[in-house]
Amino acid sequence: MPFFVSRKNFESEISKRAAEACDQVISQMGAELHDDLIQKLSIFRLYMDRIERSSSDPAEIETLVIKMKSDFEQVTRAVKNLSRRLLPVRMEGDTLIKMLETLCLTMEHPGTGHVHFSTEGDPIPMSEQVEMHVLRIAQELIQNAFKHSAAWHIWVRVQWQANKLVMEVEDDGSGFSRIPEFINRLKKKNNTLKMRSQAIGASIDYRQGTKGLLAKLILHTNR
Repeated sequence: MPFFVSRKNFESEISKRAAEACDQVISQMGAELHDDLIQKLSIFRLYMDRIERSSSDPAEIETLVIKMKSDFEQVTRAVKNLSRRLLPVRMEGDTLIKMLETLCLTMEHPGTGHVHFSTEGDPIPMSEQVEMHVLRIAQELIQNAFKHSAAWHIWVRVQWQANKLVMEVEDDGSGFSRIPEFINRLKKKNNTLKMRSQAIGASIDYRQGTKGLLAKLILHTNR
């Protein structure tokens, strides 16, 4: 076996290891956030005890209820943020399509942000590691669309072609006048999207879509 490798293979291996390190950090963050939520939820037990002790003081009860509502809203936001940042554990039998559908539903912002998912063609078998990278890429593209373009609608389209997976993520929030600026900035950034696409030998490109920014991932596969 030769001791040298091509630059492309070297970059792919580095990207793969970096992506694995990122996933490990995300898992650790999830554990820490989980502990923080448990601590916040335990406060509600204390509230209930105080309400029982203040049963004869309506004004005190009203004050405690207001505080409980405020804390409950904080916990709700924390849970929503956690669910969007961390993907659920893969269940046995889950396909990439099923996980993408679940991801799109999870990442919707009720009333303000809608994620539409569609797929066509016959799915091509891929390793679990590759599927998780595709899932993470879709997740980050959706997050970016909501965060940076103020999108109302995001379309995630998956096309299974001959020996190829094509995934498009398009938003309706980027103003046409700023799209060239966004595209130029994204192409220059050495971010986790580029890292993950390199790790699986895929390409990711940005262009002007029908209503906003369109990101296109192309992954060649072996049947």
